[in-house]
Amino acid sequence: MDINHPNASPLSEQEQMVFEHFQKRLESMVSSHGLTEGDVKELVRELRSHPLISSQLWQVAGTELTRLLPDQRFDFEWD
Repeated sequence: MDINHPNASPLSEQEQMVFEHFQKRLESMVSSHGLTEGDVKELVRELRSHPLISSQLWQVAGTELTRLLPDQRFDFEWD
C-alpha cells in the first residue's frame, strides 16, 4: 500500500543530518554482519526518540532500508 503525502516537504538540513547518521549506521550494520531484527528495532528506537523525527524522515528511512535489503519486510512497531 502506498501512502501519498501531497503536502510533504523535503527534509530540512537538520533532518538530513539525522538521516545521514541513520544511513551510515545502517550501511555499517549491513556490511559488517547483516541486519538483524534487533538492529532494526535499535535503529527505529533511535529515530523515534529523536526530537526532529517527522513523517518525511520516517519515509526516507524506510526507503533506505528497502533499497539496501530488497525483498525484505520490516516491522516498524513502536514497542
